[in-house]
Amino acid sequence: MAALNFLTKTADELTSIFVKHLLITNRAFNYYVDWSNVDGFEDYLVEIHALDVLIGCKDDNEFKERFESLLKKLPQTILLFPFLFGLAKAERRNLNRGRDRLTIIQDKIDGDDNLTYEFPCDITALTDKQIESYYDFFIRMGLKDLYQHELEKSTLDYIIGVLVGLDSNGRKNRGGKAFELACQPIFEKVVNQHGLMLLTQKQFVCLRDYGFEITDDIANRKADFIVFKPFTNKAINFEVNFYNGTGSKPEEIIDSYINRQNDLNNVGIEFSLVTDGKGCWTSATNQLNKGFRHMKYLQNFYMLKNGMLDEILTTSPSIRAIACKLSDNCLITPWMLSLPIHPTF
Repeated sequence: MAALNFLTKTADELTSIFVKHLLITNRAFNYYVDWSNVDGFEDYLVEIHALDVLIGCKDDNEFKERFESLLKKLPQTILLFPFLFGLAKAERRNLNRGRDRLTIIQDKIDGDDNLTYEFPCDITALTDKQIESYYDFFIRMGLKDLYQHELEKSTLDYIIGVLVGLDSNGRKNRGGKAFELACQPIFEKVVNQHGLMLLTQKQFVCLRDYGFEITDDIANRKADFIVFKPFTNKAINFEVNFYNGTGSKPEEIIDSYINRQNDLNNVGIEFSLVTDGKGCWTSATNQLNKGFRHMKYLQNFYMLKNGMLDEILTTSPSIRAIACKLSDNCLITPWMLSLPIHPTF
């Protein structure tokens, strides 16, 4: 595909390109499952496979014998119980570190109101009384029935399925940053090609660690993406937002990001807004045109992935130096020096 040379186009041309290529969704493949959350069980594969001995054991007496034998030989098997009934990752971590106990109320008239169970990762042995308590837990939590009547082949497969299901609950949290997740691979690819550094969801104060003079005015502001070259004072902030139209006010959006650009420019940091959403921007051409006239680098997903990010980092006179690799000779040709940022109107 031929280079589109976005930075040489007029505001009218950019507005036309922008509106022609709008997304109807902000959900990429990485929105649906964060596979990095499907973890935590790898250190207990021996215990996981040992649990398979309980699968399909219909005889209650034999089931109990296998359970007791298993916990005597491999007491850390109890650490897998929270996985089996889908306890959240943070809660599992607190149990394993001994910071918390699992407390469950019971309705037995002649029993305690609360039953408490521990799942510490440093467990090395269990008494017969403790094993009896965990067996009662296994029954009442429904895990005995799971192994006798539901599971057919593999505890490992079941645990992975549980973790994927738990992660699906995180989609409501990922919804707000789904567009960031969709854009992040593009940033990572281009940044890596140019030997630069990328910070995601960090405050500007982090740049002080790389030789930047960051004023207190912006130090605590958070950025979606910051692309920079250490110890050069060359950096650009990319803010990424998707609007579906519900409650979105294009004029306020554009004005707020013009102000952000000006604030950052005052301290020597460049700015780009990456925004999209058919429901918001299709009928907002006037505001988009205003944005292209007053912001140096306004783009949508199509423009980002079709070369505008690369153009910004390599040909813009104000920040092109950040795209020179530390280990390479940075060759700036005369035509690059004369290449304009898209006109200001």
